[in-house]
Amino acid sequence: MTTPPTLRKTALITGASAGIGRDYARYLAAEGYDLILTARRKARLEEVASELTSAFGTQVTVLTADLTDPTAPAKLAAQISKGGLQVDYLVNNAGYQVTGFFDRVRWDVQRDMMQVMMTAVAELCHIFGPEMAARGFGRIVNIASVAAFVPGQAGGALYPSVKAFVLRLSQSLATEYHPAGVHVVAVCPGFTWSEFHDVAGNRAQMNKLPSFMWLDGPRVVSDAHNTVEAGRGPVVVSSWVYKVLVTLLQIIPDNWVGRLAARGTRNAEVRAEDARAGPVSPAPKKPAKKSSGKASGTAKTPARTTTKRGTKTAKRTGKQADNG
Repeated sequence: MTTPPTLRKTALITGASAGIGRDYARYLAAEGYDLILTARRKARLEEVASELTSAFGTQVTVLTADLTDPTAPAKLAAQISKGGLQVDYLVNNAGYQVTGFFDRVRWDVQRDMMQVMMTAVAELCHIFGPEMAARGFGRIVNIASVAAFVPGQAGGALYPSVKAFVLRLSQSLATEYHPAGVHVVAVCPGFTWSEFHDVAGNRAQMNKLPSFMWLDGPRVVSDAHNTVEAGRGPVVVSSWVYKVLVTLLQIIPDNWVGRLAARGTRNAEVRAEDARAGPVSPAPKKPAKKSSGKASGTAKTPARTTTKRGTKTAKRTGKQADNG
């Protein structure tokens, strides 16, 4: 027999110190949820907790955890149980991107990324999903990305791969858990203002994107919450821009999209601290530009023109994108 949910529910949010995680904490606090916030940066978490307690009277429990540690999910669950708390709403948000060609990045760096964004996500669902089902109520929101629909490309090879995993896992769990009153969604935002690209180290390239491609975290959170509450989805894509893009990506053959994506270089450079020592494959050469001059070899090069495209984005350099 299922037990009815308590009047005041509790949400566990990973990666809650910044970006979409922090926005989700604010949103659920305003909705009357108590919170369990986890991330590596204790000071940032306590700052969020203080803000939300003052603004909404929310009970906030701060539990620092490094999800690169394979034992972290189980330890986190043990701490929650010891504190007499239960998780009614799980937001698997923690994540980041590792840039650089696959064999130029140290394996431990890529292994840690998969631990945080695949294994820990699946394990937390595995821990708390059955408890929610036993009570007859639960919400699981897994932050994926529009990248889950994009064919693999040079640079940052694992990011679309792990996001595709999160997407498919969420779809399966949504089917399995729905009869038990547990709603599961995969949120697939595009480029979203947060700290994401500062950490990845490709902010300069990202600032070149037009402003209409950027989303605000609160919009992504609102779309996610409304969808999971209604039991819709299980895939959530915010804004008409990305809905159109995802539709096209599902129609156009992967090989075609892959050839177009191969021209991009925004994720090609590896961060110095992530670089692998030893032999690596040579970087691909950029295709030579065709000349249009006379037979003598003197090419006519048109003068470059500048536009105002991206000016609005450049003004927001201090902000970053999350899960783009």
